[in-house]
Amino acid sequence: MKSMTLPKTTLTRLSAVILLAILALFTSITAASAHDELVSSTPKDGATLKEAPEKLTLEFSGELQTMTGVESTKVVLKQDGKEIETTAATKGKVVTVTPAKELEAGEYDLAFRVVSSDGHPVENKLAFTIESAKPTPSMVNAPSESAQPSETAQASDSTEASQNPVQAAGSSMSPVLWVVIGVVILGGVIAVLAKFMRNNK
Repeated sequence: MKSMTLPKTTLTRLSAVILLAILALFTSITAASAHDELVSSTPKDGATLKEAPEKLTLEFSGELQTMTGVESTKVVLKQDGKEIETTAATKGKVVTVTPAKELEAGEYDLAFRVVSSDGHPVENKLAFTIESAKPTPSMVNAPSESAQPSETAQASDSTEASQNPVQAAGSSMSPVLWVVIGVVILGGVIAVLAKFMRNNK
């Protein structure tokens, strides 16, 4: 049985097609991870503050996009699971969040969605705590049995915080989808190569 030897021109074309397929897959994966990221915030994630900040700031690795007539920046601030009214202003790489009223002692979650410099939305969240300057009478006189409901409430808040509170503002294209697109492209190229090789037998 004779072995099939492909001409050099055919091998060159096959190599070029395979390289293009690998490049397309690599590009799709890179596009999924090249979005701007949060590089710093005030307060920092997990911080405990003794005084309530007047403003919260988020700084990103690239200049954010803003579009007229479109809510390109969306923030949701919650205290112990209850949403607090805020306004958000985007300038360059920085988003400034201003609460409508002075923040009280408690645990806070700040979720945000911005439009990256490459045009894709970026979502994330951070948490911080504001301590009371001095204990309130209710805290001093509270019976020890109150610890049980408090722990239950914290567990409930943790479950709620695990859900993304900015999803209702609009959907975004998941980075995983870019990888899937790359795999589909690669699969199509492999199918073309298989058909090409059958035709040359």
